[in-house]
Amino acid sequence: MIINAKTSGTLGKRKLTLADCRNVMDNHSSSVERIEKSPVEGSVHISQVPWMFTEDGINGGRHPIPKSGVIDTLYDALGGGANDIILFADENSFFHTRLYYLFRLYGHNVFLWNDSVQALESLTTDRDAAAVPLEDVSIQAGNREVSEDIFRSMEDVQARAGRPHVLLIDVRSRNRYLGVEEPIDSKKGHIPSAINIPLSSIHRDGVIDFGALGYMKTELEKYREIIVYCGSGMSATPMFVLLDEMGLPVKLYGGSFSEWITDSDNAVATGDTRLNERMGRIHG
Repeated sequence: MIINAKTSGTLGKRKLTLADCRNVMDNHSSSVERIEKSPVEGSVHISQVPWMFTEDGINGGRHPIPKSGVIDTLYDALGGGANDIILFADENSFFHTRLYYLFRLYGHNVFLWNDSVQALESLTTDRDAAAVPLEDVSIQAGNREVSEDIFRSMEDVQARAGRPHVLLIDVRSRNRYLGVEEPIDSKKGHIPSAINIPLSSIHRDGVIDFGALGYMKTELEKYREIIVYCGSGMSATPMFVLLDEMGLPVKLYGGSFSEWITDSDNAVATGDTRLNERMGRIHG
């Protein structure tokens, strides 16, 4: 469930676990430094590894999705089932939406805070830190199946890309989508048939603007399936959350572009597509 300061009354009387998802991409020491400079009282910091991605995950690419045992362990450690878990991050972030997606993927209900950190700190509800320090937690064995309602593998995308009832959305910057520049991956461009709606277009005042794509809803509703992706499955999660809240049949391609280019048989497109040009006119 998505909540903010105005809707926080829906939490009821249960104690809270505040999960601080603020991080610096792929940099643990800088992430810890950021938290130490501006700690949120009563919260527990969720590091990127192993809780948001791990080398032995379920897909390829730069940031593989952890197996179910990892996420089940985190949920239990945060008091899941007894406490209400609230995931938060700083402005224009995707770390909290990534973890929100992972909990959803394995069937756990948590809250996503779509408001400022300051607004969260002003809440007077009781707070609980995690019952066990996360560095002392032993990760459970387990590799349950993911929810196919919200996940797509590379093989799924290979089979679906280009079908008339399937829409792929690339949330990376326009220049990365077009293949003009690529600061990270070894190939430039995008998955063929994908359109481009940059992540930056759905944030407003530092949080997800759930009305950002309202004027596109009629067009988006024409598709039976919408698959979102980015470079590695991290920054596409705010778009997943937005489209999911709009009631659209959205899935995340977990491996995203960094996995797609590892298969030499996978084509990579550059430049614009007719569909993207048409959707771009709607998108403005």
